[in-house]
Amino acid sequence: MSGAVGDMLTIVHLTAHLGGGVGKAMCSLVAGGRQGIKHHFLCLERPEKQLWIEQLRQLGAQVSVCPDRAQLEHILRQADIVQLEWWNHPATLHCLAGLDGIPMRLVSWCHVSGLFSPVLPLGLLEVCDQVVLTSACSLQAEGIAKLQARRPHRLRVISSGSGLANQPIPERAVSQPLLAGYLGSLNFSKLHPRYVEYFRLVADKTLAIRMAGDVLNQALLQEQAARMDRPGLLQFEGFTARPGEFLSQINVLPYLLNPTHYGTAENALLEAMAMGVLPIVLANPAEQAIVQHGHTGFVIETPQEMAQVLHMLQQDPARRLEMGLAAARQVRAQFTDTAMAESFAACYQDLMSQDKGMHAFSRAIGSQPEQWFLSCQPQPQQFLQQQWSELLNGDGRYAVLEQTKGSVFHFHDCFPDNAQLSGWSKALACINAN
Repeated sequence: MSGAVGDMLTIVHLTAHLGGGVGKAMCSLVAGGRQGIKHHFLCLERPEKQLWIEQLRQLGAQVSVCPDRAQLEHILRQADIVQLEWWNHPATLHCLAGLDGIPMRLVSWCHVSGLFSPVLPLGLLEVCDQVVLTSACSLQAEGIAKLQARRPHRLRVISSGSGLANQPIPERAVSQPLLAGYLGSLNFSKLHPRYVEYFRLVADKTLAIRMAGDVLNQALLQEQAARMDRPGLLQFEGFTARPGEFLSQINVLPYLLNPTHYGTAENALLEAMAMGVLPIVLANPAEQAIVQHGHTGFVIETPQEMAQVLHMLQQDPARRLEMGLAAARQVRAQFTDTAMAESFAACYQDLMSQDKGMHAFSRAIGSQPEQWFLSCQPQPQQFLQQQWSELLNGDGRYAVLEQTKGSVFHFHDCFPDNAQLSGWSKALACINAN
């Protein structure tokens, strides 16, 4: 029996956790939502921090952490709609593989682009009643393109970027010098592994970039800068719990990411733009979906272009200021809590026009841990045929060697008794060490 639109809807979110960008997006969805929708979050892992859970509860949402199997199935059966917060977390795949017998209306919100590793498993996407992408850049992914060709009515794009209206816009003046900074992960699966090289042609030898993030790769980046005879290029400040304060002290964000990175919404980029910080990005799909070249930032491809843009911004501070304000206007208008919530309300309304159905998760992703892992790999045969040199070739090697984020090491940690995951992770670790 289809539910009646207008009744109180219960949306149950199935998520590995509520950390980082996902927790913030969930708060925006609940805060921007209309009356008549109740949100219940099922977290499969215990949280490292309570920040977003506490905020969700203050907004009136219900949060259950690590429910036992009977509780989880009961909550899912009572839901009008189940919203899968998707990325390739082992706990999520493990849970899904046991839900074949639960009738549900299912929407999956994809929090990775699927363009590189990890991919969005086509089999899983095909069993979902609706698939929501966080960036239009994911339409270029092979699995998404196939789904769009077969079932275009099942696809939507709703960004998880939000909460920007609360960011203050600091007062900036034409008299200010160029103040460059980077905010985000220093892990090379996200930060461009040759970040330093993009500044080798910059004429101003005194240029310094403040780096706010974890300390990972700090020594290596410093060594790269020293070899380029720019020992003062990067100034590391470590993790900051006050990103707004950091962003208020810079006016240009050289945000150069690994060409094979997994991100979509790029919250650090959006937050900087919302505060009037002018971004310089590479021509990667996710960043190009946000930055309007020449209007709200610059999209570059070479060190020559980086040198030219920085020289121009030093020589023309009025343009730098004007474009920074244009960036703030763009993202504040485009990425709002209300727009996100209204788009999901329309999605929920469409879903309620259909009955609940069974979803063959175990057929889509497999029933064993190594199958769940392989379902998210762009080239699963490279693991099956032990093609380690191919796996560790190019900029994608950093994602392969991650210890978390759904890597083989992450899966092995979660399923230590699985012989194939154990063998693959040991072989990769050995090859990388040598």
